[in-house]
Amino acid sequence: MALLMYLARHGETADNANRIFQGQGGSGLAPKGRAQAERLAARMKRASLDAIVSSDLERAFETAEIVGRACEIRVDRDPRLREVDVGTWTGKSYDEIARLHPEDWAAIARGEDVRRGGGETYAELAIRIEAALERIADGRPHGRMLVVSHGGAIRSFIARILGVSKDGFRVLDAVANCGITLLERSTSGRYSLRTWNEVEHLEGIERIERIEREDSTD
Repeated sequence: MALLMYLARHGETADNANRIFQGQGGSGLAPKGRAQAERLAARMKRASLDAIVSSDLERAFETAEIVGRACEIRVDRDPRLREVDVGTWTGKSYDEIARLHPEDWAAIARGEDVRRGGGETYAELAIRIEAALERIADGRPHGRMLVVSHGGAIRSFIARILGVSKDGFRVLDAVANCGITLLERSTSGRYSLRTWNEVEHLEGIERIERIEREDSTD
């Protein structure tokens, strides 16, 4: 019997809407983000989950708690599931970073995996997330689990298991707030991607804004 792992990005925050680098900082959900989380909760209630694990960052844990209450499941926090560390860029706007660090910004625009603000690269992030999910899955190798994390974290991990090069990260679309990616993990540890960025449960909510740039650090 395999493990079904639902990977969900947190709901929208004010910083998402204002194009602010949150990284491992940031705050909780905006009203729209809470509405998205409620839709995610209704979707996950139908999935008959056995466990919920979340990044310990406020925006992710708040999303997971909304789902947990609906599904009557306690949420476990795991700091290894945090978003990419953007160092000194944390809390700064995209426009500000483009002005202050034009060379790094140009490299990002070319699709290069730079170390943002002295923090992590996406390649390093992918290795961290993979190790975290392996440890989590080893502790619960069967059933159905929701993992609430972040756009860059989910996208970089999926790119890694698909064998996408570190500079080809943008081959995958940005992950929508409360979008769901479904993986199946066999008992041998092999992953199969079942769905990518499912958003049907969010229909009827005002259109989700997606960051078109490669750097969706949220």
